[in-house]
Parts: sequence; C-alpha cells; structure tokens
Amino acid sequence: MTTLSLAMIVRDEELTLGRVLSDASAFCDELVIVDTGSTDDTRAIAIAAGAKVVEFPWVDDFAQARNVSFEACTSDWIMWLDADDRIPADVQNTILELKRSLLSDDWDAVSMPYRYHFDATTGECTFTLHRERIVRRGAGYRWSGAVHEVLDVSGGRVATRPGLYVEHRPHESKSGAKVGRNLRILERVVNSGDRSSRTMFYYGNELRDAGRYLDALKGYQEYLAAPGAVWEHYAALMSAAQCADNAGLPDEATRQLFDALRVDPSRSEAHLALGRRHFDRREWAAALPYYAAAAAAKPPVEGFVSAEDYTWKPWDHLGVCLINLGRHKEGIDATLRSLDQGNPDVARLRANLHWAVDQLGSA
Repeated sequence: MTTLSLAMIVRDEELTLGRVLSDASAFCDELVIVDTGSTDDTRAIAIAAGAKVVEFPWVDDFAQARNVSFEACTSDWIMWLDADDRIPADVQNTILELKRSLLSDDWDAVSMPYRYHFDATTGECTFTLHRERIVRRGAGYRWSGAVHEVLDVSGGRVATRPGLYVEHRPHESKSGAKVGRNLRILERVVNSGDRSSRTMFYYGNELRDAGRYLDALKGYQEYLAAPGAVWEHYAALMSAAQCADNAGLPDEATRQLFDALRVDPSRSEAHLALGRRHFDRREWAAALPYYAAAAAAKPPVEGFVSAEDYTWKPWDHLGVCLINLGRHKEGIDATLRSLDQGNPDVARLRANLHWAVDQLGSA
C-alpha cells in the first residue's frame, strides 16, 4: 500500500500535540516533527507517540521550517498539519481509503477544506479555506513565504476532495499568542526588499488586523498593481474596502467593492457589502438585486469562505427587503429559507414573519 508521512513544525505545543498525533497515527506510516525551540514537554510527547523529532532553530521563516520537515519524510506521500489541528474519526477512515484508491503516481496533490473557525454557541463551522494538504513526495514541492507559507501546486495534478477536511482547534490559552508576530516578520521581509505580490497581500492583511487601516490600504494598492490569483485579487479588494470604511473613506470603499464585482461577480461577499450600503439607508429596492445575487451564489472552492455569506445571511436581508417592498409572500419564503439554513437570530426572524403575515391578512 502507498505510504504516508505526517510533517509538522512545532514549538511549545504540549497542550495539543498529543491529540493531533493520535489522530494522524490512524492513517500515517511515519510521524515527523520539526521542533523549533520548545521549552516544555513537546519533544517528549512527540517521542512517546513514536515520532521522528528533528531540531531546527527558529529563524522567523515558516517556509524554511516546513521544508526541513518535508526533507525528513521518507514515505510516498506527505500530509502536513499544525499542532492545533484535529482529524475527526470519519475523516481518518476516509484518508485510509484515500491511500488505497487515490494516492498514486497519477496525482501530485490533494486539496481539502480547512475548517478554521467555529461558532462558540452552535459549534457550526463558520469559516473555511481550501489548502493543498497532501502531496506526493516525488513531486518535489517546496514551501515559500516566511509567513502564511504555501505550497505552489498550480502546475500539478491536483485532486480536490471537499468531503475531507481538517479542523483548526486551538487551545484557549493560545488565542493571543500570534498577535503581532506575523506582522513583525512581514515588516522585516518587506523592509528587506521583498515586495512580491503574495507578500504585499499578506502584509496588507496583517496591517488590517492590527487596525492600521491607512497603511493597509497602501499595501493593498501596491498588491493590486500586479495582483495574483483571482480569489486573492478579490479578497484584497474586499479587505481594502473594509479598511477604507474603517478609515472614514466610504467612496473609496464603494469603488473597491465594485472592482471586486468586476473581478468575480459569482461570489457573494461584494454583493452583500454593496447591498448593505442601501439596506442601512432603508433603500429596499436598490438593495434587493444585490441580495438576490448573493442568495444565488454558490460557495467557491478557492479562497476564504465564510459559511454565513453563502447560507442564511443573503436570505435574511432579501426577506427584509421584500417584506418592506410589500412583496410579503416572497419575503416570508426568503425568511423561512434563512431560518432553515441556520440563522441564529430566530426571535427577530419570527417577529418579521408575524408582521408579514399580518400584512397579508389586512391586504
């Protein structure tokens, strides 16, 4: 049977490392851990799990560390994970089947959803992105990017498996650990002369997350002069619009949103944001076509995807617009669809439904 190695880079991960190694042991033939300077029991936990531990001094470069982890692997295929990831039992079984049925010289990589954020109340996944998760060792892929590192598998034979997924489940004590680290690394990279498209995209994102909105806009503008992939181009425009709004530049924000529509009109995010501009002014007729377009959008495979943008949110706003325009039956149908797709604001939607039904009765 095809063999599969796990490749990980870690540092001070004693709280979560054991559980992800237990998950991976169900389907991996080799566990490779690159430790970048742990001072807790991380190495002991890895060794107890049967992992090969390689020590590599941290040099503020995630890609270098990940490449070391790949170089230490000896199996036919490599799967990478982080210490705060989990593989549910049903996915473990599916990966075992994948080893028998898919992992061969006919493919170079497997792309899977990364379930990155979960609602604290319902436990439902609210944010996903697809990642190149399993690669054929013989394909020779290398990591690039000091932060938000990536494997460029665009020229290879890539199998996409939406039904397989990895869950990001960080320990609560680690929630603030990354604050400032990525921005510090990216500022060093940019100041050293790397102003590549991908670097400027993530530099803009980190500046945005730090609340430095005008600086982020400058970063995005430099990125947009020579944008990368369509999904990344779209995401940069959406983030630039958010930064412009936060910086008190609404006209600039609107311009960025229309540019996003031109780049990819099939996605929902720009439609929702443009609809909201009219919705907040109670301009129901003007908002309606944007929400209708958002409701018709299908979740994309590439890029960042917030689940609510492709399920209940468009139908919620669409229902409000239709009810206020006197199209009560259509508004009721849209509101019910929003509820059926998991809208958590149940009390408000029920009130909307009661009001719309009363209007029908008095017509």
